Amino acid sequence: MVGYDGVSAAGYAYGAPLPEGARWWGGLLTDVPANVVAETGTRTYAFSELMVRRTWRKTVTGRRLHDALLAARTEERATLLVDQDNPKVRALYESWGWQTLGDLRPSLPNAPLFHAMLLPLLN
Repeated sequence: MVGYDGVSAAGYAYGAPLPEGARWWGGLLTDVPANVVAETGTRTYAFSELMVRRTWRKTVTGRRLHDALLAARTEERATLLVDQDNPKVRALYESWGWQTLGDLRPSLPNAPLFHAMLLPLLN
């Protein structure tokens, strides 16, 4: 999803459905029931990125991109990861209805610690 102001891109958002058996939850450090992290290939949409150019920050542009991307999704929920060093970003997503599931550290060298968040989709 790309948002434009005339001919200039103001920002973008993208993601992808988690496939059956996805390793997305592999670095989850918080104990949750197994059924919460079981992926079917149609259950969860991974919201991967939201970027808004500086000129359009602190406007409704980010929220509009977020909402437009998720509006057409058929999954029951969305997930995203927020770096724990960015509490303002976490607070922003919480204000949009996201809830923290727990802590997650991907199994990559020097990976940061994230908040794994979920948002029910009303489709």
